[in-house]
Amino acid sequence: MQLKSGRTLASVNADKFFIPASNTKLFSTAFALTALGKDHRFTTRVLAASALDANGVVSGDLILYGGGDPSLSARRYPYDREKPFEEDLLLPLREMARQLKDKGVRHITGRILGDDTQQEFDLIPNGWSADDGLFEYGAPVSALSFNDNIFELKVSQKGITLNPAVEYFAFLNQVTAQPDKARRVRIDRQPGSRTVVLSGNLPPDAKEYSNELAVEDPALYAAVAFRQVLREEGIRVDGPAEARHIAPASLESFELARRESPALPDLLKVVDKVSQNLHAELMLRAARQKMSFTDFLKLAGIDEKEISFEDGSGMSRLNLVTPKAVVQLLSFIGKQGQLELFRGFLPVGAEDGTLRNRFDKSPKAKAIQGKTGSLSHVSALGGYAESRRYGTIAFQIVANNYTAPTQEVRTAIDRIALALLQ
Repeated sequence: MQLKSGRTLASVNADKFFIPASNTKLFSTAFALTALGKDHRFTTRVLAASALDANGVVSGDLILYGGGDPSLSARRYPYDREKPFEEDLLLPLREMARQLKDKGVRHITGRILGDDTQQEFDLIPNGWSADDGLFEYGAPVSALSFNDNIFELKVSQKGITLNPAVEYFAFLNQVTAQPDKARRVRIDRQPGSRTVVLSGNLPPDAKEYSNELAVEDPALYAAVAFRQVLREEGIRVDGPAEARHIAPASLESFELARRESPALPDLLKVVDKVSQNLHAELMLRAARQKMSFTDFLKLAGIDEKEISFEDGSGMSRLNLVTPKAVVQLLSFIGKQGQLELFRGFLPVGAEDGTLRNRFDKSPKAKAIQGKTGSLSHVSALGGYAESRRYGTIAFQIVANNYTAPTQEVRTAIDRIALALLQ
């Protein structure tokens, strides 16, 4: 569609339903921007039921209260494609622990509670596969999410190392070191379990194995990590770390520390640039607390019958949308006067994000800013292209149910997108 005139330049199966994969994030980020506003920030708070006494003692539990902040991590903002994270992955928890120290906190007599009750307790969106929750891309969703609810696991001849080094899971290492067998490491964890089983083989001369694994209870993981950091910072904690998934009758009234996220546009840029699934889900949930998704579609002039979404990231194979609806969304953003802001969230062709290695590195591709979408037998690209003839074009190209190699399909999509620049 030519944005200036609203004219449809080409249309093939635009009214048919397709699984959009991560093109779903176009809706999640646009919805969040509309419902929350560009000045919105998320807040994580440290609360107690009683005031700090003269001896630096907090009597009772200390609550790490999640506010749905996706940025509670060592991720660098604004988006940094070359060095996305600070070295100390515990940094945001350490900063809050130091706030407590600066206020004179020396001793906590109770537990450290990770509270995720600010949003519904629904860790796994409808339509995700059962094994998605083992790895980074399928990290469970929680109002208290720390370090994207993941950790890095490395296995070498020296043993197992974790980053961040938080004692949360138990590991059963059954990996052998037979020189005559191939390098292959398998990971298994039953749903709800805190035991990770490693099996397979890692030959003595092989490089180390690494992977990013998801935790099974984000609020509990955050509490365990916070308790560990508090003790590292010299604050005594008597009780264990636990999670709180059911809201109390009244929230603890003494705030001892807090952390605010960067402004919403910086967060949305990460969602779209790197296609961050957990962040997209948190954006959807936060937006729904301000506005219904149906009302958003009405505002955008999109027929709700052309959309059926079960999540905000596109991981769900139950999601369906028409290309027509995607283009209408992209056109609506322009009509709202947010085109340049929104385009800044999207990967730039052959330059950054999930489009960094696309378009055969053609310099022309920088005139394309779009959101990719990838699942098994699903490839999509939707966004904007600067045409020499038509100006700014909103487009979506999507393929479902193909048996050809994925790279061939993506190459065909890239060629179509480049043709829009003429």
